Amino acid sequence: MAESKTKQEPKVDYTKLNIYQKMAIATSKIEKVIKGLTVKTGDNRSYKAVSDKDVNNAVKPVEAELGIYSYPFDREITSEDREIFKTKNGQLSNYVIKLKTVYRFVNVDNPSEFIDIKTYGYGIDSQDKAPGKAMTYSDKYALLKAYKIETGDDPDAKSSEDVEVEINEEYAKNYKLTFGKYKGKTIEEIKNTDES
Repeated sequence: MAESKTKQEPKVDYTKLNIYQKMAIATSKIEKVIKGLTVKTGDNRSYKAVSDKDVNNAVKPVEAELGIYSYPFDREITSEDREIFKTKNGQLSNYVIKLKTVYRFVNVDNPSEFIDIKTYGYGIDSQDKAPGKAMTYSDKYALLKAYKIETGDDPDAKSSEDVEVEINEEYAKNYKLTFGKYKGKTIEEIKNTDES
């Protein structure tokens, strides 16, 4: 009776790989992350999102295995405003923050090797949670984009014509833009000066 030999794959020594090689392997190892979080909006609607916990649960074990350490290396608040939003219970003042984060991916076996990725996050909250929301958002999307993690949908799959935006008179009078050439102006002010 002949003995059968099982061919074993050679074990890869990840300590010898550079950061680009490690990131490429991580991209192939990290599984799709499903949008399992339901986020409710103020108008009794909701949408599906990827939770920070689910992204970290998918990424961190693979990073540990390969010897990658990732963290927010630098943060900068690029804008912060107080905005009034109309809700079913009246008007609500919200703190709105836009944050730029440089997220760093370091080769733990050779810490002089790293990759920096610039990412952005918005946070909106009526209390003091806007900065934390902006940080969570920017960190989560740095990981999703760096490792090309699938989430189950593509924002480009829905054409602009399919997106409905209802702007009532009250909203047009109160909502001020926080970016662009019309920064600080309400939608009503913009409409009165530039119909296009």
